Amino acid sequence: MNKKCLRVLGRRAGWFGAVLWLVCVLAGTTRAQQAAGSTPLLEVSGTYSYVRANAANSGGGFNLNGGSGSLAYSVSDRFSIVADGGAYRFSGLPPGLDSTMYTYLFGPRYSFRQFGRVTPFAQALFGGGRLNASSGGVNAGENGFAMAVGGGIDVPFHRHLALRLIQAEYLLTRFDLVTGASATQNNVRISAGLVFRFGGR
Repeated sequence: MNKKCLRVLGRRAGWFGAVLWLVCVLAGTTRAQQAAGSTPLLEVSGTYSYVRANAANSGGGFNLNGGSGSLAYSVSDRFSIVADGGAYRFSGLPPGLDSTMYTYLFGPRYSFRQFGRVTPFAQALFGGGRLNASSGGVNAGENGFAMAVGGGIDVPFHRHLALRLIQAEYLLTRFDLVTGASATQNNVRISAGLVFRFGGR
């Protein structure tokens, strides 16, 4: 084998060795990150929630303030099953009128755990809602379908605690009109709060 061939093989071996070294370093870094931030088995959140509710078949809307909580069980490093419940009170109603909306939702969540300091997630939740109203001692209530699609960002700052920096969702509800006609409300829910993390995978 002549010297030219040896030089070519040497260069190729050098490139191969560099690539192999880089792959090993990246794999080790990934394993270290996964070990340092192991997936929690259970996450319990408590958040303040603001809902902008659009009145069906009208140009108006309502502001609601309240809270929501969720329970997420990890079935893998990325996927969780979520149960979510919330209560939100209408503001700006006429004197003597009080109204509250409740939601109870269930569905899957996908968490992007490859990022080091933050954990973005996306979820699609389905279930129901209830609308209660009272005025002058008269109470009324209605049940309907509800759905929330969106995501958020968690910032872990302790093994068992994280800050839910933001959670933003499209919240669809289907409450009938006063006339009894079927109607759909297109709402937005914005939440922020704390996440308590238990166990690990």
